[in-house]
Amino acid sequence: PPSAPGNPISMVNETAVTLEWSPPRESGGRGDVSYSVHCRKCSGETGAAGDSEKCVPCGSGPHFNPRQFGLTHPRVLVTELQPHTNYTFSIEALNGVSDLSPSPRQLVSVNVTTSQT
Repeated sequence: PPSAPGNPISMVNETAVTLEWSPPRESGGRGDVSYSVHCRKCSGETGAAGDSEKCVPCGSGPHFNPRQFGLTHPRVLVTELQPHTNYTFSIEALNGVSDLSPSPRQLVSVNVTTSQT
């Protein structure tokens, strides 16, 4: 499978964020690299172990343009986020054999805090 995408940057505009990243250094020897973006909403409360803040999957709230999974370009616009909320977006590079690999998937994460509308 490919390595993690690199150099993620985020541009926040109230309740929307544009995420961009560079392609993975290693494509896994294939040309069919695509990207998936996973969203987690973080409450700022401590988790059960008392360590980091509690994060849960975003669910169907945010809208990903052009899409959340199967992206062919290293860029996505995420809209309809909640104001004054912490989000963590994890970006994953995949290829046609990623699901067959026993290796753990490599992700790069970006933390974003939205402002009021």
